[in-house]
Amino acid sequence: MIHFMKVELRKGHMKQYIQASFIASIVLLVFIYFIAFAAKIEREPGFQQYTNIYLLTSTVWMIFFSIITAMLYWRVGKTVYQERTSNSVRFLSHMIWMVCLSTFAMMCSIIPSFVVFSVTEMFFPIVHDTLTAGALLQLMKTYFVFIGCVHAIGMIAMRIGLRKKSVLMTVLTAIVLCAVLGNVSLAIYGNDQMSLILSGVMIAAVLIVILELWSRIGRMQTR
Repeated sequence: MIHFMKVELRKGHMKQYIQASFIASIVLLVFIYFIAFAAKIEREPGFQQYTNIYLLTSTVWMIFFSIITAMLYWRVGKTVYQERTSNSVRFLSHMIWMVCLSTFAMMCSIIPSFVVFSVTEMFFPIVHDTLTAGALLQLMKTYFVFIGCVHAIGMIAMRIGLRKKSVLMTVLTAIVLCAVLGNVSLAIYGNDQMSLILSGVMIAAVLIVILELWSRIGRMQTR
């Protein structure tokens, strides 16, 4: 397993994904401070609240990761399709590894940025608001919903892109799905029951796409 992970990390698209995640973390932190300072200067009451700041930046983060995750899945799927020695077991292991890696990368991208901003706000506050434990817990729940949405968007966009044999179609599908699911996620913010249902639907979508491709590759082997 460790050898497999090392091999995957040496591949170009894996390095690019990790590098993009690292850059996104820095950009996200700068973006958070920009919104906080802009809201203070412009006296915008809507963004003088931590919850709104975090939700806006999380939505931008979701859009970015939806696109690069869809492209990552598409590249992996295309590679497996093109390799004559590929089999359904290898494809399944690839996809499980991709899901685990992208989840870890997304968490490492967003959590440090929010932690740094929250800690600095304790000593040098920019926003005139109080971040309660309840609000933090609700935000964490929303992040996990967003992560589920990113995976579902990536998988669906990848499947459509492979069917159309187009990376452009993959990106466009990811953008459209991100707009829809992003609005749905924000609309149900604070509603744990609806968030749980949405998460379940996203997980089901991921499993359906993986199993459908796994079955398809298995049938290709028998021909």
